[in-house]
Amino acid sequence: MIVQALVYHNFTTLDLISALQPLSMIPSAQVEIVAREKGIVPSDAGAPIMAEYSFETATRTPDVLLVPGGAYANLEALEDDELISFLARQGANAKWIVAVCSGSLLLGRAGLLKGYNAASHWSVIDALSAFGATPVRERVVLDRNICTGGGVTAGVDIGLTIAAAIAGEQTGKLIELLLEYNPQPPFGTGHPSIADPQTLEMAKELIAEVYPEARLAPILQAGPLKPAEAHWQTSADL
Repeated sequence: MIVQALVYHNFTTLDLISALQPLSMIPSAQVEIVAREKGIVPSDAGAPIMAEYSFETATRTPDVLLVPGGAYANLEALEDDELISFLARQGANAKWIVAVCSGSLLLGRAGLLKGYNAASHWSVIDALSAFGATPVRERVVLDRNICTGGGVTAGVDIGLTIAAAIAGEQTGKLIELLLEYNPQPPFGTGHPSIADPQTLEMAKELIAEVYPEARLAPILQAGPLKPAEAHWQTSADL
């Protein structure tokens, strides 16, 4: 069973790892890390990831396609037609599609969320409607074969949800126990609904720098990448 994870320059490390760890523990799972080109891909936490597959060599029909978000890198990825075209093709063939945090915006840009309920990081969830999705403010949203969720740490919940969907609830329970997933956050400020006003305001200021309106608005106005705009092909497509 192929669990294929897409990575790109400065993706958010924990978006990837939080979901990939439980997914990798599904019996018979084989992880495939894919980037535009094979090699080392930097993450936003300074922990590089080795992509052993390129867009050209990646398995065309993955069982699970995993897409992390990436703060500043997310905007760059949204503007990257080659990456979005690859994601659209892979998503059309995958049995399950999983996005963590703002990775769901990439799914939307690839045209994969039209008519679906979907979640994202609290700061950008409303943007999903520009791609034909219905924003749902939940930590995990599973709609048919697409699972999306909230910011960063929600990846653990997402990975466990899909592990159970594929291998059964008992497997999901077992993985949760093996990971000792029993969160006890020290500050209780992990969501706008529970954060104190000062911390929330600070977070909003930082996010405004990550997603400047002048740059995000044109992407949302353009909506999903249209097939005619997808100019990238691999040698196998020629």
